[in-house]
Amino acid sequence: MFEAIIVKPLLNALFLLYTAIPGHDFGLAVIALTLVVRFALYPLAKKQLHSQKALTEIQPEINRLKEKYKDDPKVFQAKTMELYKEKEINPFGSCLPTLLQFPFLIGLFYVFLKFQDSAFLTFGDGGILNQIYPWVKDFGFVKSFIGSVEAVNTVSFGLVDLAQPNVIIGVVAGALQFVQSKMLAPKKQEGDKTNMATQMTYLFPILTVVIAVRLPAALPVYWSTTTLFAIIQQYLIIHRDVETLEEKSERKRSKKSQRNSK
Repeated sequence: MFEAIIVKPLLNALFLLYTAIPGHDFGLAVIALTLVVRFALYPLAKKQLHSQKALTEIQPEINRLKEKYKDDPKVFQAKTMELYKEKEINPFGSCLPTLLQFPFLIGLFYVFLKFQDSAFLTFGDGGILNQIYPWVKDFGFVKSFIGSVEAVNTVSFGLVDLAQPNVIIGVVAGALQFVQSKMLAPKKQEGDKTNMATQMTYLFPILTVVIAVRLPAALPVYWSTTTLFAIIQQYLIIHRDVETLEEKSERKRSKKSQRNSK
């Protein structure tokens, strides 16, 4: 079922973009597919970033509660939930968009694994065309492409075979992950010790590199593109949209306070 719902549609979308892009560069097709996915998830990602930013802003208050009620975990949890309610923050609001991306990431993993098989790249029996929807093959530019070559070329810009692992691309993916993590990392308060959030800022990028260098390079290209998109998105939202949302939230709390005082 996962193959039919996620893997095959992603494969067809990638093939369609690959045949449509001038020069038929596989790397550009992967980047184009990444942007399509990111734009489709933009509304959810916007809410996620707002939640992440809001949680970051109240982290010092949570730390103070943790220190104050360190001997009474139940009271700490109750007070933390009261703080979330007061600030109108959903602590799980940043989880859904991330979870929604996992099926795409896993699906693309299986798609790119297929491209490691040279027989799958060909247009003969058992090749990629067996996985392509008939309506996709009916497009004029797709028919023209199929008739002009014998196989899909996974080499990008004539330099890197994206069907095979590549250390440099894996390191780039990790570096971009680090930049993204630093953007949303809570500011260290005076006297604070290294916390879990700070550790994750460094751990996730390292894990990204360790995993990425062992996978087909197309996957870290996808991850690098989606991370770079997220960095730009975070900058724009954090510096513009979040302030607007926080102003609205403040006005809403003010009106609520006025009603309660009457």
